[in-house]
Amino acid sequence: MIHVGRSLLPLIEPLFLALALLLSGLALLALKRKRAGVLSLGAGTAILLVSGYAWFAKPVLRALERAHPPLIVERLAPDLRDRIRHVVILGSGHVSDPDLPRTAQISASSLYRLVEGIRLYRQLPGSKLVIAGGVIPDPVTNARVVGDVAQQIGVPAQDAIIEERPSDTLEEARLMQPLLGRTPFVLVTSAAHMARAVRIFEQFGMHPVPAPTDYIIKNRPGGAVASWLPNSGNLWISQRVIYEGLGKVWAWIRN
Repeated sequence: MIHVGRSLLPLIEPLFLALALLLSGLALLALKRKRAGVLSLGAGTAILLVSGYAWFAKPVLRALERAHPPLIVERLAPDLRDRIRHVVILGSGHVSDPDLPRTAQISASSLYRLVEGIRLYRQLPGSKLVIAGGVIPDPVTNARVVGDVAQQIGVPAQDAIIEERPSDTLEEARLMQPLLGRTPFVLVTSAAHMARAVRIFEQFGMHPVPAPTDYIIKNRPGGAVASWLPNSGNLWISQRVIYEGLGKVWAWIRN
């Protein structure tokens, strides 16, 4: 079910929907179905404009990314800091291409999460780095590839726990609950994903300390004029907001 859901995600991306509607509109006009063709063309153009400008998506994504502030270890209460024994990095993407080094196989999100996780692990003496991520969609697990990169850049194998079973955030929380229990732990994931991830882990009775990274919205509202023109970056922002919204619905359904 999870594999099918992820494979269908491209079908609801703004660019695909817009192009599908535009092509359908042209086909309908060619078949002399003027009213349906005009409606389809209008809907496709509207989706392309709204997602290309990201008028609604940018404020939504900014709010998601600012739901939790970046983690500054020095600002943690001493008793809380002393109780943390695990830094958990949630799974993201990679492509296990044997012709490339491991460092080139992981996605940008995986790299951001790994770097932030290692930074915090090194600031918390005695802690372990927990790297999660299953097989979807690559046959090699994300945790295995990211774990290899962690070791290559200096994390001792005995300090890394590789969790290869989960295929989504809900499974990550469920499968790691026996390890983490009710002891506070650092949770590292993309800023846009953090609010949803925290909520899921808390539903399992755990106590995550949020450490967001991989920020997409970095400019203040009203920044450079170019940032407010239609572009592929805005399409990605719209897609990310849709993905997080669908993630909430999927978690609600599974619960």
